Amino acid sequence: MARNTFDVDETLEKEFNWSHYKRLGAYIKPYKKAVFKTLFVIILANLVSMLGPYFTKIAIDQVIPQKNLSLLLILGAIFLFSLVIIGWCMRYRIYAITEIGQDILKDMRFSIFEHLQKLPFSYFDSRPHGKILIRVVNYINTLSDLLSNGLINLISDLFNVIITLIFMLFIDVKLTLYSLLLLPVLFVMVLFIQGKQRKAYQELSNKQSNLNAYIHESISGIKITQSFAREDENFQIFNEVSEEYRQSFMKAVRVQYLLWPAVQNISVITTCFIYFVGIRQLGVSVTTGTLIAFIGYINNFWNPVINIGNFYNSLITATAYLERIFETMDVVPEIQDAPHAIALPPIKGTVDFQHVYFR
Repeated sequence: MARNTFDVDETLEKEFNWSHYKRLGAYIKPYKKAVFKTLFVIILANLVSMLGPYFTKIAIDQVIPQKNLSLLLILGAIFLFSLVIIGWCMRYRIYAITEIGQDILKDMRFSIFEHLQKLPFSYFDSRPHGKILIRVVNYINTLSDLLSNGLINLISDLFNVIITLIFMLFIDVKLTLYSLLLLPVLFVMVLFIQGKQRKAYQELSNKQSNLNAYIHESISGIKITQSFAREDENFQIFNEVSEEYRQSFMKAVRVQYLLWPAVQNISVITTCFIYFVGIRQLGVSVTTGTLIAFIGYINNFWNPVINIGNFYNSLITATAYLERIFETMDVVPEIQDAPHAIALPPIKGTVDFQHVYFR
């Protein structure tokens, strides 16, 4: 096998491989009880937050015209209580999803490190040690955002979108249909960006791996470098490898942030359009309270859509690193125990002399 060096990019997979996330699910499974508990708390917060715009509608259309102070105080008290519930839920959510994500990362680090102990010498001789090290540390750390926020928030955001749509349809069907006009444009943009973003992050993972490999080799061989006075040559090589990494990073960032501004722009355009249509219909089929409440629900709708777009960015980014992690874990050890091998008992490291006499 030809040896991979720090300046040679590793072979990339050609297609988006969803099987990586199926394997990632195996690491999430032991924590499913904690995941469902956290989801319940998040969904509770989402449901309570839906009351705000509807209470606003009641206050503007009914309470204020009728000067019903007692009902206004009741709505205000319920609204304040809902804010307390939302605050507690968000506090619990931050701690819980961070703990779940870090536990999953710990299990993944343990799995890949345990597997590395079983691999043959040929595996370690076939590539720079820095390219192995980066898979155990950096690539797994990169999954932190996906696991700590992404997966749980994705389910929560999807639920939030559905519930918000139900409230929007309940308030005004026509305005709801108007607010969804630009969604097909967003889906087309996602399909367009997907391939470019994954390719950019695959290239970034390669350049990051090359840089890490060269730094590791340089530190390990510092005695040889100084003995042959190669400091200037090594510095020049380091500059070149660093520049390649910088360029690939900037390219990935440019592609990644195509989606987020698009979602934001569509959200703003939709909101402006609803204002335009709603104001024209005021007093005919739309009340002031309905319009204000509907704008509130539009924000509730687009905020999770923006979050889903950010999650999609994290998903594509993670794919480039997951394929490297699982590639290492898929290497089959050359020496394996027999199916019915007897496990070696713990060795104490002591020597006992039995029935031995010294003269």
